Amino acid sequence: MKKLLILLSFWCAAITANASLITIDVEDKNYGINDTLTANIYISELEDDFGFQTFVTEFTFDFIFAEGLLDFEQVTFGDKLDIDAFFPSDRVDSYTMGQPFTISETTYAFDIDTVQFGLSSFLLASIDFTVVGSGLAEFSLANVDVLDLGFSHDDISSRGTSAQLGNQVAVPEPSTVAILVLALLMLISMKRKAKH
Repeated sequence: MKKLLILLSFWCAAITANASLITIDVEDKNYGINDTLTANIYISELEDDFGFQTFVTEFTFDFIFAEGLLDFEQVTFGDKLDIDAFFPSDRVDSYTMGQPFTISETTYAFDIDTVQFGLSSFLLASIDFTVVGSGLAEFSLANVDVLDLGFSHDDISSRGTSAQLGNQVAVPEPSTVAILVLALLMLISMKRKAKH
């Protein structure tokens, strides 16, 4: 009986849930005014309690960003949910300044497994902004839900990111004339020290 309990505890430890992870990735870490910043939202670690792959048939989240530093331009959805020409997915990206920026997609395709099978991660959506202010822009997600045929993923975590916005202070390069003058002054100083 003791061996059975030990084996059972090892089995329970082996099937602990892996959380689906949603990450935000920006291409660069520094942006100038009027640059286009693209935030890519990926999902990964798609396994259930027993280690089997889960699929994504629906997702929704609120995207949080620095509204005073960025102007929203557009959302481009990934290509792993909208796969059926006869039953297009339902996509929502409603943004009103000062309100939650909700992004969601629901697929009505019956064969979603043929597209997502074997993928360890894929793109959910990309969001384009124009940089309008200087400062540290932080990006995060709230109210995240990911579903597989109407059932929520066991555990979902999200990871945000940040980017420095605004033109960096440029250090002016010393002119050639200034370098030449400094070199001449050093040469004159060395000659005077040598005479004494």
